[in-house]
Amino acid sequence: MLSGHAVTLSERSASGTRLIEDVACEAGDEEEADAAARVVYRASFQELMPNYLQYDTIIWALISLLLVLAWGIGLLLLLYLPYKRYVLKKDILSRQLFVTESKIVYKATRPSYMPFMGIVKKEIKVPLHLIVDVIIEQGELCIPIYPT
Repeated sequence: MLSGHAVTLSERSASGTRLIEDVACEAGDEEEADAAARVVYRASFQELMPNYLQYDTIIWALISLLLVLAWGIGLLLLLYLPYKRYVLKKDILSRQLFVTESKIVYKATRPSYMPFMGIVKKEIKVPLHLIVDVIIEQGELCIPIYPT
């Protein structure tokens, strides 16, 4: 799937931007609520969508063609391919990662893989004090940018 090393932290929010509506309810004090709700970094997976969608489509089509040759079931899989692409595109475009002063929040919504079964919502919150290890991967071509 999409790994975390491909995410770019590109936006810095204003100091008072609220992450989610219920952050103020979770914290006790007004100052704690403001500190917990400030978004330090915001990341999305949108730049990964075209390549990942193409990769997934090729894999799905190849498996379907093999199953057509074997048992004929691949025809059903090929008919399902446009809906699978639609769900995958909605999933990737809706993924967001927020880093606040106290936690990391990952949010995603997508249609169900079974048509007409509703929307699947996912939200994961990880407090920063529980993060033990961070792995940073970088490509071979690295151009450092120094402020002048």
